[in-house]
Amino acid sequence: MDPNTTTERGGNPPWLLLLRVAVGASLAALLWEFLTAGQLITFNMAALPLHWGGAFAVHVASGVQLLAAVLVWRAGSSAGPAHDRLVALVSLLAFVLGFPQAALGTYGPLQAHVPLALVLVATVVWSAVLVWRRTEGRGVNRS
Repeated sequence: MDPNTTTERGGNPPWLLLLRVAVGASLAALLWEFLTAGQLITFNMAALPLHWGGAFAVHVASGVQLLAAVLVWRAGSSAGPAHDRLVALVSLLAFVLGFPQAALGTYGPLQAHVPLALVLVATVVWSAVLVWRRTEGRGVNRS
């Protein structure tokens, strides 16, 4: 083990907890957005500032998620470098998708805003599955 690192390659880095918390925060922020969007659909305009503020929470949570995913990838984990890289790429996709999705909510048609929101949710759920279903010893024959 290198004395300058905090974990051996193949162990779980300390950043994994931050990644899991960030993914949970992203899911919670998106759930908040769905709840406030439902209020907006029923013409409850009092929910607009709540929905607007939730968009910022989505950006912050997905940004922290991306940062944590990159830190886990760089530190290495028991899931292997290919898995860690995939988590980082899916987190990057979620972070990037949030910006045009929010812009379409403000300046574009809802016919584009809502489907892109569903793609964003699917991407964050995908990252959650990847992060929470990590397996030890990738490549081991399990037959």
